[in-house]
Formats: sequence, C-alpha cells, structure tokens
Amino acid sequence: MKNFKKYLIITAFTAVLILGVTSVIKAATWVDLLSADNFAILAGSGITNTGATTIVGDVGSFPTLTQTGFGSVTLTGINHLGDAGTQTAKTDLVTAYNDAAGQPLDTAIVADLGGQTLSAGVYNTASSIAITGTVTLNGGPSDVWIFQAGSTLTTSSGSTSHVSLIGGAQACNVFWKVGSSATIGTGSDFKGNIIAMDSITDDGGSTIVGRLLARNAAITLNNTSITKATCAGLAQGTLHVIKHVVNNNGGSTLAPASTITVSGTTNISPSSFAGDELGTTVLLDAGSYSVDEGAHVGYTNSLSADCSGTITAGGDKTCTITNDDIASNGGGVPYVPPVPPLIEVVKIPNPLSLPAGPGSVMYTYTLRNIGTVPVDNITIVDDTCSPVVRVSGDTNDNSKLDLIETWIHTCTATLSATHTNTVTATGVANGITATDIASATVVVGAPVVPPLIHVTKIPSPLALIGGGAVTYTYTVTNPGTVPLSNVTITDDKCTGLPGRVVGHPGDINNNNLLESNESWSFTCKSNLTKTTTNTATASGDANGLTAKDFAIATVVVSVPGLPKTGFPSNESIKLIYIVGGLFVALLSVYFVKKSKLIK
Repeated sequence: MKNFKKYLIITAFTAVLILGVTSVIKAATWVDLLSADNFAILAGSGITNTGATTIVGDVGSFPTLTQTGFGSVTLTGINHLGDAGTQTAKTDLVTAYNDAAGQPLDTAIVADLGGQTLSAGVYNTASSIAITGTVTLNGGPSDVWIFQAGSTLTTSSGSTSHVSLIGGAQACNVFWKVGSSATIGTGSDFKGNIIAMDSITDDGGSTIVGRLLARNAAITLNNTSITKATCAGLAQGTLHVIKHVVNNNGGSTLAPASTITVSGTTNISPSSFAGDELGTTVLLDAGSYSVDEGAHVGYTNSLSADCSGTITAGGDKTCTITNDDIASNGGGVPYVPPVPPLIEVVKIPNPLSLPAGPGSVMYTYTLRNIGTVPVDNITIVDDTCSPVVRVSGDTNDNSKLDLIETWIHTCTATLSATHTNTVTATGVANGITATDIASATVVVGAPVVPPLIHVTKIPSPLALIGGGAVTYTYTVTNPGTVPLSNVTITDDKCTGLPGRVVGHPGDINNNNLLESNESWSFTCKSNLTKTTTNTATASGDANGLTAKDFAIATVVVSVPGLPKTGFPSNESIKLIYIVGGLFVALLSVYFVKKSKLIK
C-alpha cells in the first residue's frame, strides 16, 4: 500500500510538472507593420464614415480609393487616398498578416474572451473570436499578444466590451489577425491592431487605440474615435548618420565643419549635430524623416538612399553624406554644378470603368519629389479636366515640394464616352525645370477595367563636371487593379534596357504579369558629354487595352569656364585661329600672284 501511495504521489507530481511545462506561454514575436505602421486606417475597398469621427494617424485605401462621409471626419495625419505610399503599405500589410498568422500557437481559444485575464503569447481559434465584457491583458511594456481568428472577430455592443491593459502592457504590441471580417460593437473600448483579410466595421461610437487594417475589403466608421497606437519608449528607430569628406582636389574641410539636421518625425535625439566620419547615432520615432546639411562652397554634396524615407519602430538605417571637393577653374574659385530637380506624378481615376454609361469620375494625382533638392513653381495641368486642386501635402506651407512631402491633387469630370487624358506636372529648382507625365483611360459603357502602369526613373549622379558615366534606375509598378501582360520598358537615349520584359526577378509568382503588389526594377548606363534630358516609356496590356507611362529626367553636365585673366576664352581662341588662318591663306595667294607678275 505504501508503494502504491509512493507511485501515486510520483505520478501526480510528474503530471503536475508536465501540465506546468506545457502551459508555459512562449513569447510572441512583435509583428513589424513596416510602412503600414503609419496608418490608423488602411482599407482595400474604400472607407465609409457616418458622423463625427476622429482619426489620429494616416488614412488610405487601395486599390479602391472611395472615401464616403469624410466631410465630418477630423483627421490628424495624412489622407493618402491611394497614392504610391498606400500601395506600398498594402503590400507590407500582406507581409504583416502572414507573420501574425504564421506564429506558432501557445494557447487555444475555447471560449469567449470576456472575463479572462491573459498573459502575453499567441492565442488561436480555427473559428471566431468573441469579446463580451472585459478581457484583460496583463504584461510588461515589451510583451506581445497575438490573437489568431480563423474567421471573424466580434465585440459585444452596448458599451459592454472592453480590452483592458494592465502591468504596463501597450496597445501597439497587441495584434488581432482576423481570417475574414471584424465587427466592433457599439460603444466598445478596443485596444490593438486589427489585421483583417476582409472588412472591418464599427457599429458606432467606439474608442479604439490601435489600427484598423483591412487587406481586401472596406472599412466602415461610425462616430468612431481611433488613435494610432505607438509604443512608449519602444517606438523609436535608429539612424546612423555618417559624414564622409573627400579632399582630392586641394580641399581642406573636415567632417565636423558641417552641421547636420534630422527632421520629419518626432522625438529626434539628437536632431542637430556636427558631422562625424565615424557616424552619429540618432534615435527617432517611427515615421517619415529626412537628413540635411547646409551647402558647402567648393564641394559636391550627395546623400545615400536612407538619408530620407520612413523608419519603423525598431528599424535600423544608415545615412551617408559625402562631400567631394571640386577642382578649381584656375582662378581659385571652385565650380559647383547645379543639381536638377526630379518629380513624379501618379494619376488614378475612380472609378476606372463606367459600365452603365456616362457618369462622374474623380482623378487623384499624387505628386512626389524623388530628387535631392526642394522644388517650387509647381504646376499640374490635365489636358481635359479642370480645375486640378491640391487637397493636402504642403505640410510646412512653404509652397515648395520638399523631399519628404507627398502632394495630393484631385479633379472631377463627367465622361460620356471612353476617355484617355494626360496630366503634366512641372517644377523648378536651381533654374532647371523638371517634368513628369501620366495618362489614364476610363472605359464608359462597357464592363471592362482598363490597366494602369507607372514608371519612375532616377539618374545617379544628377550632375557631372565635364561629363562621365550615369546609371539610370527605373522602377515599374502597377497602380491599377488588373495584372499587366506584355510589359515593356524603353528609353529614348539609353539603349541598355530589355524592351519587352520576360522572367523578371520581381515577378513574385513567375507568371510574366506585373501584379499590383509587384515592383520591377531595371538599370541602364550611359556616358554623357553634355546636359541630357531623356524619356523612359513603360507600357503594359490588360483587357485588350494598353497603358503607358513616361518618366523624364535631366542630368546636368557642366564645364567650368576659364578664369578672367585677360586671356581669351576657348571659343575666342578658336575664332582667332580661323580668322588668322584665312588671313595667312589670302596673304599666301597674294604673294604667289605677285611673284608670277614679276617674272
């Protein structure tokens, strides 16, 4: 009997130990939303609002751009509509969804979450998640919760549903992966980021700290208050700023002689500092940023790609600023070539098709500065739609398209027949004009969705002294809703492009179709001896129609003039030689004839 009790105690202890081990919650991994992190609302099929909704954070929808009822929305953030940033965010959202869905299960959800207190971890159900009452998430500031619902997420109505955070837990670290649609009941108090495959609906009056991110369908708001969740003390990225000075033409400036500034997002530390060859580490909140320094006489100034853009929470980027001294023109005055501007415009009609016949179409024009200098004197002219009105973007009201700004313009037209129109955007910097052109077709009277295509071209370098090699980088994307076949890319003055594209590495599913979530890149090299403006053309087919887009860029090739030393210039010397040569020739003829007469 004693042995039996002994074995019973051992067995019970072992069982408790096993249960204790198997019930340990493993640490969930934080889901990086990448560029979608900037959005409080991101939809796939439009956004509908009723009542006085307040949104703190960015808003966008792609591929459907419809926004209804936004006249009563108070927005603290950027309304991207369906610009290139929204398109990128939608691609990043797919990555984040797959991350949240793929993290291994810690605990199965077997009941309504209401009334439960949950530690950090991954919670899963093959069906739906329901919250009736209060679910409490208890953990520290860096703990992560991931809830995986095979189908829907639903919270109860009547102000009875709450997601409560205690112990330092933060809404930015809570992720609700929803396999179909989410419904937030009336008056809910909700925390966390909803990443839904389909629609997200607030039945009315809910307060949300987090994000509503819908991959494929619409988001419906109703007197909603939503604030994009940020992590206190954890929402910062790290930016390493390296200042490199090249003195190979007699220059003597050192890296610390410059003052570098970082701007754009918030909580930047330090925001202003002396240049350092070894680099300076800057901490900054997630969001858009740019790095700048004042001009330096006698030096060219180039910035690497990560000197502007978007950084995420926990992100790590390196910006390198290079100053290279310029050879003197002989009079002791260094020559600095002007840097030309670069802009791009994307035009998207909504709707793309009017199958029932004539109707109204709103064109959205997204204008960005893809160069290295601010651009002013901006004009946007559509050949058949007027007026084109800017609705957002000039964040500092300086009437200049700055490096980190995105300007949104709109224009509405009534179409009675299938119509293709063209918009031309221009801007000026350093006395040089930049131009970009975009066209779009709307089909009227037939259930046919036309294609859209976009190409961006960036030369490196943008300016040369005396000529040299330039590498053009082309990025082709699909801002429309239908895949593109027969994609081609050409340039009128650079012949190293493939023309018709087959088997591009950016073709994720290897179907030779440019999908809306793909980006195809190309390069072409050319040796320039004079200032050159060239045009790239991208085209693609879908539904029996062809879409085209154009990218125009200028590279300045400058030859420093000779110093004013009293000697004639090169052109003057050439003219003297020509005139002198003619004089000598005529004089020779005269003496020959005179010699014959004497004989």
